[in-house]
Amino acid sequence: MKRRLARILAILALLFVAGISIPTVLLDAPEMSPATLAHDIFEALIVVCFAAVGALIVVRRPRNSIGWLFCMAAMVWALSAFSLGYADYALIMRPGALPAANWLGTIGNSTQSLGFFLIFTYLLLLFPTGHLPSPRWRPLFAAVSVFLVGLVLATLLGAPVENNTPLALVLKNPIAILDNDMSNTIQTLLNFGLFISAILCGVSLIVRSRHASGVERQQIKWLGYTAILCIVFVIFLIFVVFVWNGNASDLVFYLPLVAIVLATGISILRYRLFDIDVLINRTLVYGSLTAILVAVYFVGVVGAQALINALTGQHEQQSPILIVITTLLVAALFQPLRQRMQRFIDRRFYRSRYDARKLLDTFGASLRSEVELTHLTNSLMETVEQTMHPAHISLWLRGQNTSLPTKQTP
Repeated sequence: MKRRLARILAILALLFVAGISIPTVLLDAPEMSPATLAHDIFEALIVVCFAAVGALIVVRRPRNSIGWLFCMAAMVWALSAFSLGYADYALIMRPGALPAANWLGTIGNSTQSLGFFLIFTYLLLLFPTGHLPSPRWRPLFAAVSVFLVGLVLATLLGAPVENNTPLALVLKNPIAILDNDMSNTIQTLLNFGLFISAILCGVSLIVRSRHASGVERQQIKWLGYTAILCIVFVIFLIFVVFVWNGNASDLVFYLPLVAIVLATGISILRYRLFDIDVLINRTLVYGSLTAILVAVYFVGVVGAQALINALTGQHEQQSPILIVITTLLVAALFQPLRQRMQRFIDRRFYRSRYDARKLLDTFGASLRSEVELTHLTNSLMETVEQTMHPAHISLWLRGQNTSLPTKQTP
């Protein structure tokens, strides 16, 4: 029954996805700009990602509520996008062509940010088991629910938000009972409450990670690793938009959300779960290596050219010789610097692995000089104990009639 309901929710989300672009793409395709078409297609792909991951989690892990959360977020997001597209067509592109445009526009406007808040509150609070970390987090769960319901009602019963979009200028709420000032004040307070609640939900995940072990700890690592990458990506986008005056669609900022959904699906379904340690290790090594090599290249090309210009008193363009020399220097530094960075990362963040590697190197060196079987056996068992930490160690040698010692580790 649960799996059938999950499929129904996913199918409903996909049906709404199919309807997102119908009013604008199929009915008015000749007048649509490429940017608007790309926006609609990208939004549909985001919803498909939510629906697919949610339905897959429900089918494989029906007792985990995160799958249901993704299905609901996908359906709400698709419903909002479809309603706003319907209203945009019926009120702006073809006024009066379709009925109930203000009603659907109001519904779409009131649920526009609901899917976003569902992910950044409930997901952090329930991940990865689908249950609260402990009963003491129930007040936070209830507060998030009240804030979400209140935000939808405040938007549904208030006047349309005044912004620069063409739809906001013509949309009229047929059930508005709150004036603009009161509606804006209530929505601001509720958004602030949801922002604080999202921070507290993140704190709950940190608290859960401190007591987690085994599979649950690896699952939290997946989400934490993806969250850090997403934060770096958002900071880069903000730098491009506001510092370099670049252009970026508002939907580009939802790419981190898609990454978090995919990482959540991987961790809950336990697909290549323990590869996260390798990903973190490689990210630390190659991220640091890239930063150092970029700095070397910048100093070698820009710094050396500036020094030459200062000594000669001339302002010349970048010298091809400096570029070639710096490129060769970077290529020569890559492999030894990568090995040094790997050893540093292992020693600083993966100490047990680093110590195990040193023990294996020491044991390998002793094999070349040790000939006494008893000493060699003891050395082998000590190495296995210190690197693998087994509960029991036994050693058998082919062709030996005498029994060798065994060891029970604590």
